[in-house]
Amino acid sequence: MTIYKLKLTYRKTGFICFYSHLDISRFLERALRRTQLSYYVTQGFNPHPKISYYGGLKLGLEGENDAVFYFTEDVSPEQFSAALKKNFPPELVIVAVIRA
Repeated sequence: MTIYKLKLTYRKTGFICFYSHLDISRFLERALRRTQLSYYVTQGFNPHPKISYYGGLKLGLEGENDAVFYFTEDVSPEQFSAALKKNFPPELVIVAVIRA
């Protein structure tokens, strides 16, 4: 099976900066599920979408962070970005989506 990766760079601003990294990771996972895209699911007893994070931002600080999403089909960065924007609040901004 071929796995395709997209790297998302997002920015936390406003009241979202008071959300913890765990809250943001749950939010990204739920947003991914709502996109109806063919994301890769981990194997095992408790399957969930595979997402890799490059560390977390401290609580209360605004800034940018990166996450890598894994897909089973080729998804364009524009398609992924448009699908995620429908589920994002204005304080969580998509900066860039590139192929990883």
